[in-house]
Amino acid sequence: MKSNNSAELAFEDELIEYLQHVGNTKQWKYAADIKTTSQLWANFKKILEQNNQDKLDGKPLSDTEFNQVKQQIEGLNNPYKAGMFLYGVGGKSQVAVSRDEDGKQIILTVFDQVQIGGGNTVYQIVNQIQRDPVISGKKSRRFDVTLLINGLPIIQIEEKRDSISTDKAFNQMRQYLDEQQYSGIYSTLQIIVGMTPNEIRYMALPNDADHFNTDFAFEWQDEKTNRPIHDWRLFASKVLSIPMAHQLATNYMILDGTPHHQMIKVMRSYQVYATRRVMDKIRSHDFEAGDQRLGYVWHTTGSGKTISSFKAAWLASRQPNVDKVVFLVDRVALTNQTVAEYQAYDPDNDPERTGGGVVMDTANVFDLSRKLKKKKDRSVIVTSTQKMATLVRRHKYTDQQHIVFIVDEAHRSTSGDMIKDIKKAFPHSAWVGYTGTPVFDEETVNKPKRKDAAKVITTRDIFGDPLHIYTIREAIADRNVLGFKVDFQTTLPKETLENEYLPKFFKKLNPSWTDEQIKERIKNLTPADMDDLIQPSVYDNNKEHVRLVVEDIYKYWPNRSNHGLYSAMLTTHVGGGKASTPMAMMYFDEFQRQNKLRPADQHLKVAITFSQDTTNGDNQLENNRGLSRAIEAYNAEFGTNFGADTVKEYTEDVTNRLARNLGDDAVNLDLVIVVDQLLTGFNAPMLNTLYVDRTLKGANLIQAYSRTNRVQDMDQKPFGRIVNYRWPQHSEDLMNKALTVYANRQSAAVQGELLDKPAGIVEPSYEELVDELKDNVKKIKELTGNFDDVPKSESAQVELWHQMHEYNHLMVKIKQDDKYDEKHPEKLLAKVSMTKQNETALTGRIANKLNRLISGRGNDNDDDMPIPSLKMQHVNDVRVNYDYIEELLAQLANQLHRGDEAGAKKTHEQLQSYTNAIEDEKYAAQLLAFIKALFDRAVQGGVYPLQGKDAGKLMRSFAKGSESNEIERFMQKWGLMDLTDGNNRKNIARLIQQHTLEHDDLDTQGELTDIIKEAQNSYKTAAHDKDVKNLRKVQYRNHLRQAFNDFADLMKRKY
Repeated sequence: MKSNNSAELAFEDELIEYLQHVGNTKQWKYAADIKTTSQLWANFKKILEQNNQDKLDGKPLSDTEFNQVKQQIEGLNNPYKAGMFLYGVGGKSQVAVSRDEDGKQIILTVFDQVQIGGGNTVYQIVNQIQRDPVISGKKSRRFDVTLLINGLPIIQIEEKRDSISTDKAFNQMRQYLDEQQYSGIYSTLQIIVGMTPNEIRYMALPNDADHFNTDFAFEWQDEKTNRPIHDWRLFASKVLSIPMAHQLATNYMILDGTPHHQMIKVMRSYQVYATRRVMDKIRSHDFEAGDQRLGYVWHTTGSGKTISSFKAAWLASRQPNVDKVVFLVDRVALTNQTVAEYQAYDPDNDPERTGGGVVMDTANVFDLSRKLKKKKDRSVIVTSTQKMATLVRRHKYTDQQHIVFIVDEAHRSTSGDMIKDIKKAFPHSAWVGYTGTPVFDEETVNKPKRKDAAKVITTRDIFGDPLHIYTIREAIADRNVLGFKVDFQTTLPKETLENEYLPKFFKKLNPSWTDEQIKERIKNLTPADMDDLIQPSVYDNNKEHVRLVVEDIYKYWPNRSNHGLYSAMLTTHVGGGKASTPMAMMYFDEFQRQNKLRPADQHLKVAITFSQDTTNGDNQLENNRGLSRAIEAYNAEFGTNFGADTVKEYTEDVTNRLARNLGDDAVNLDLVIVVDQLLTGFNAPMLNTLYVDRTLKGANLIQAYSRTNRVQDMDQKPFGRIVNYRWPQHSEDLMNKALTVYANRQSAAVQGELLDKPAGIVEPSYEELVDELKDNVKKIKELTGNFDDVPKSESAQVELWHQMHEYNHLMVKIKQDDKYDEKHPEKLLAKVSMTKQNETALTGRIANKLNRLISGRGNDNDDDMPIPSLKMQHVNDVRVNYDYIEELLAQLANQLHRGDEAGAKKTHEQLQSYTNAIEDEKYAAQLLAFIKALFDRAVQGGVYPLQGKDAGKLMRSFAKGSESNEIERFMQKWGLMDLTDGNNRKNIARLIQQHTLEHDDLDTQGELTDIIKEAQNSYKTAAHDKDVKNLRKVQYRNHLRQAFNDFADLMKRKY
C-alpha cells in the first residue's frame, strides 16, 4: 500500500462502499481479491466464457485460445481504437478465436450495448491494482479505483484527500499515460476521473501525454441550476451509478475519427441533459397526431452543439418509433462540413470504405428523394433546408414516414416559409431545433410590445418551448468557451473628427453658423452623438480607410495572433443595399499590396471567400472577376489548381487551411476575408481573432464573435479577440445589448425580465490586467527573496507555483493586447516593479528549479504539489549564444587576473542575465560554479590573456575536476574509499555516468548491491561522517542505497 495516505485510503474505502449500493437493479460488485494484471486477465476470461457459453460448447478457452483474445485487446494502441473496439459493429463488440482442436473460428461477444444496465453485463470495482513497469527503468505503479465492465477497465478514478487539488490526480494519470501504463488490459480505458471529497472532474483519456490537456477535464453540473457538483456522493450517484456510468462511457462518448486527429471525446453534463430531454420527447411522441414541435436546445455557440445534435440524431435513428432522421443545415455551404463531422463521429462508419455508417450526404434533390424513400435503413440524412424545400415545392414530394427533423443553426433555418412547407409535406414528422442564438421577438425583450410592431417568427414559434438552456455566460464561467477581448477602434481619430470632419459637416448642414457656434456644438456632443454623425461613406468603399485597417492588422499581428500561432478572419459589409464583395476585394488587394512592401518574414498569407455571382446583376462581372483573381493568387501561394468550376472545392481548402486542419506539415492561412460566409457554423479552435469592419448586432454579433472563442489551449489562447473598426461607441452599445440578451436564460421566457449587463464575458482592460500583474509580482518577489531563489519550505513552494501560474495567465493576456510594446518590454516590467534581470531569473532559473523540485517529489507519497510543469511566458527574451558566453568568461577571467574589479563586476552582470535564461540547468550550474571559482581565485591553469575557446576549455576542465572531487567526498562520507578494485571510484563514476535521471537503473546488474555488501563490513572505521558511523548495519544498507540514488540524480543534474 501507499505510505502516508491513510486519509486517501479511507476515502477510497468509502467510495467503494458507496458505489456498491447506488444505482438501479444492477450494482457494482467489489472484487477485493483482484490486485494484479494477471488476476484482471483471469477475471476477464472467466466473464467472457460465462457470457459465451453457447459459443464455447462447454469448453473453456485454452491459454493459446485466450492469447488470441489478449492480442486483439493489447493491439488497441490508442483510446479511439479502443472505443471502436468496444462499440464493435452495431453496438456489439466481438472477438474472433480459432479453436485448438479443429481450427474452427468462433465469434465471442465482449460487449452488447443493448444490455447496458441489464442482461448479462457484469459491473465490478477493483482497487490498488499493481502495475509492473512497461518501460525499462520506470517505477511500478498502483492504481486507486478502476471500474470494470464485463471484466475490462473502462473508468479509472484517482482520489486525493480534501486539501489536494484534482490537478494532482490528473498529473498522476498523465504520468501513467506517459509510462504506457494504459496498455495491455488497460488499453480499453475510456474515462479518467480525478476526485477529492469536494472536487471532481472527469475527462476522456487522451491519446498520449503530450495531448493531455486538463482544459478538457469537466465538472458535472446540476441539471436544474447548471452549477458544478462538488460533493463526491452526489457525483457518484449521478455519474458513476449503473446504468449512467456505462452510458457515459458508450452512449455519451464521441469516437472522433477525423483524419490526423482521431480521438475520443466525452460529453459534458449539459450536453447529456439536452440529449436525454430530446430522446425523452422522441420516445413519447405521437407521430400520428401529436404537435410536430418537440422543442429546441439553446446551447451557446462554441459549447459543442455539433456533438450534442449528432448524438441526438444517432440515438434517434435507433428508436423503434422512428423511421428516419433528417439533419437540416441552414445553407448548402455547411452541408459538407456537417457531413464530414458526422461521419467522423459515426462509429459505424469505416474510413477505409465508402458507404459505411448511418450518416448519408445528398448530392442533389433526386438523391435526397431516393434516400428518403429507402426503407428500413435507419439512416441520418444530412441535407440543406433549401434542398429539402426545393424537393417539396417543385417536386411535390410528400412522405408519411415517422421522420425526426433535427435543425442546426435553428435561428437561421426558419426564414421564410420553407420550414412551414416542409412540415406540411411530412405530416407525421417531429422537429427539434439546435441554436446558440434563438430568435426572440425583440419588441418583447425587456419592454412592452408596441401595438403596431410587426409579428416576429421566433424560435419558439417554429420548434416549441426550450428543452435545455446553456448560455454564453454559463459556458464562460465553466471554461467551456472563452471570454472575449473586444477593441473598438476607428480610422477617424478623435482629433480629426472634432477638428476637421465635424466642422465641415455642421458648416454644410448649417451654413449660417459661426465657427464659435460650431465649436460649442461639438463641445457638447457625447461620443454616441459623434458616432451618429459619421456618415457610412467614411468607411464604405473608402480606400484610405481600408489601408489604415490593414496597416493596423500588420502592426499588431504578432500580439494578436500570438506570433502566428493562431489565424484570423476579417469581415466587411457595405450598407444601403450595395454590394459588399467589391469592398472585400479592396481589402484583398490592399493585403497583396502591403505584402510586397514588407520583408518576407512579415508577409501574411491571405485568402478571400464568397459565392460566385449568378444574379445577372450590375456587379456580377466585377464580382466573378475578383473571385477568379483571388483564386489565381491562392493557386500561386499554395500550389493548388482551383478554378471557376471548382469554387466549392476552393472554399473547402480555404476553410481547412484557416482552421489548420490539414496536418502539422501543411502550409496554412493567416487570415481569410469574408462577407457573410463562415460567420456561423464554422468551428476552428485555431482561429482566435475576428476583425470587424461592419455593423453587427443581436444574434449575428454573438454568432460572429463566437468564431473566436473555442477552447484550444488556455495558456496560449486565453480569449477570443475582436477588433471593431467602425462607429466605436455604437458598436460597443450593440455588443452590450446582444450580450445582455444572450447571456440571460430569461430571454427565452415570454416578456421575461432580463438581468443587468452580464459580467465576466468581456476581458478586463490592459490597465486592469497590469494592476493585477503588479500585485502578483509583489507576492512572487516576497516568496523568492527579491527574485533570488526558490523558497525552502514546501508550502512556500506550493504558493510560489500558484503565483507563477497566475503570472503566466496574466502575462499571456497582456502580451496579446495592442498596448503591449513588444519591442520595449522594459516598459511593462517597470510598471510592475521588475527589472530585466528579475524577469529573466524568474522565468528561467527560478522556474526551472521549481519545476525540478516539484517533479523530484512527484511520487505517490506527495500530495501537496500541483501540476509540476510551468511553461513560463517570457517578455525579456534573451537569446543564448554560447560562444559569446565563453568570450564573456574570458573577459571576466582577464579582468580579474589584472585586478580590474569594476570591469569584472559589469561583465558578471552580463553573464548573470545569460545564466538566468539558460534552460540547460546542468550548463547553468557549471557556469555559476566556474564564475564563483574565478572570483575566489580558485581556478588553476590557463595562459593569460585568455581567449573565448580557452575559457570554455578551462570551465569544462574545472567541472570535471569538481565532479571527481564530489564523488570522492561522497565516497569518504560513506566509507567507500578502500573497497576492492571492482568497487572503486572508477566503477562508481561509471554507474553514475550510465544512470538516467530519476530512473531506477543503478542496480540492474547487481553492482550497487555488491558495493553495499562490501562496504557494510568496513563503514564503522572507513566512513568519515560521524552519523554514518553510528548507523546500525541494516540502517546503513538502506540509507546508503537511498543516498546513492539521490547522489546519482544530483550529479546528473550538475554534470
